[in-house]
Amino acid sequence: MRVVSDSTPLIYLAKIGKLHFLKELFAEVLIPEEVHNEVVVVGKEKGYLDASIIEELIKDGLIIVKSTDIAKLKDVPIEQGEKAALSLALDQKIEDILIDEARIRRLARVLGLRPRGTLWTLSKLYEEGHLSKRNLKESVFELIQKGYRIREDVLVELLREIE
Repeated sequence: MRVVSDSTPLIYLAKIGKLHFLKELFAEVLIPEEVHNEVVVVGKEKGYLDASIIEELIKDGLIIVKSTDIAKLKDVPIEQGEKAALSLALDQKIEDILIDEARIRRLARVLGLRPRGTLWTLSKLYEEGHLSKRNLKESVFELIQKGYRIREDVLVELLREIE
């Protein structure tokens, strides 16, 4: 399975040391140049450790940077990286897209894409045996400690499902 990713899932999976697990779920992880610029170039300028982690996985070939034309979404009032991620998924005919922001997830569905996110990724790793129940819970709480925003009802449901 191939996937396109927006910035947030990459950043937070890197922050909790789980980004390398994407290779367990996806044959290819693609990001547009705009996302690369946002997470690696700008991230390194700001001194973010996750930027270097993402850069290493690009060098190792786990994450592939591709160019895309965002003209078809030029009038959509969202950030450039989000436009590029959606455009790349459409251009490459990849249905799955890693994206966390609720309004962009809704737009992805309208465009015929299947939005997945950071929590889905961690849950899928647990389901497939790559993370233990304890490690999944620790990862979710570490995400929250690192600034990841999650609605309380979503957190409660996730914890209930894994019990």
